[in-house]
Amino acid sequence: MKVIATNKYEELHLRDSELQRVPTEGETFEISEKRFELLGNAEKNPYRAVFVKKLEEIKEETKEIETAKKEPKTEKAVKKTTKKNK
Repeated sequence: MKVIATNKYEELHLRDSELQRVPTEGETFEISEKRFELLGNAEKNPYRAVFVKKLEEIKEETKEIETAKKEPKTEKAVKKTTKKNK
């Protein structure tokens, strides 16, 4: 099963035992269903934290979010001049 890492690995300074390193936030990797139950459920692991999210869940969340279109504003440059009286 494809999962994406949360920032909990870095916050708690924990190394993943299967990867033998600290996964960065947003990194995708493959784990088993049993391992996902442990890492993806805060109540089932001793740290009480969610370390990974299912990649399919992330894709569904991003489909629901609408993006706002930002149109660039254009401004004309106005040269200011002052006359000096002698």
